[in-house]
Amino acid sequence: MSRLLSAMKMDVTVQLRTNLYTIGIAAGVIAAVVLGQLARPDQLVAVIPTLMLLVVGGSTLLYVAGMIIFEKDEGTLNAVIVSPMRTSEYLGSKIVTLTALATLESIIMIGGAMLMMRWSSTVTLPNIPLLLVGIIAIGVIYTLIGIVLIVRYDKITDFLIPMSGVAVALQLPFLYFLGWVKHPILLVIPTSAPTMLMQGAYIQLAAWEWLYAIGYTGALLIGLAIWAYRAFHKHIITKVG
Repeated sequence: MSRLLSAMKMDVTVQLRTNLYTIGIAAGVIAAVVLGQLARPDQLVAVIPTLMLLVVGGSTLLYVAGMIIFEKDEGTLNAVIVSPMRTSEYLGSKIVTLTALATLESIIMIGGAMLMMRWSSTVTLPNIPLLLVGIIAIGVIYTLIGIVLIVRYDKITDFLIPMSGVAVALQLPFLYFLGWVKHPILLVIPTSAPTMLMQGAYIQLAAWEWLYAIGYTGALLIGLAIWAYRAFHKHIITKVG
């Protein structure tokens, strides 16, 4: 536990040094202003999940990529690998700190927009615990996918093209949640399940939707965690060793 806490402290320090908190907070404020000006309270059920996919998700992929590439360039990653720190602790720190950053960005975006809307209309509060669960789950999923991708590359420029393709695919469920394309194939995409959890914070879901959102999200978190661990071991630890 002490090694995990030390890793988290180091990660937060790196995130502050590389201005990730400044970028995340600024992005949250800008999104809040745009949302508060252009959307109505009754549209939040569709707009909030969409912005989580299009804004927060994409930035989280870049954050995890930037951190790991930064640590490669600085030689920090090699030092970590030969230290007593376990792979699970290193990855756990990335997941916790980057998900916390994504959650902060989301809270600023959603909370700021709702405060702006209250000046001109009545805003109904969502189920806040459920909304937070969805936000945290999607943050973890994006972080894990980012780890799976970035460990294969040594330069951020080499990562951008494949990341863009993956990011677009992960963002496609916004079509479903905006009601533009109601095809069930979109629900296979990993980001759909936690997005449905967030939607459930605003409206009552059907029984199958609850089962899908909770069950698929849980399965994804386990499966992606195993994949990220194995990818890190294959592409980072094995090469260093």
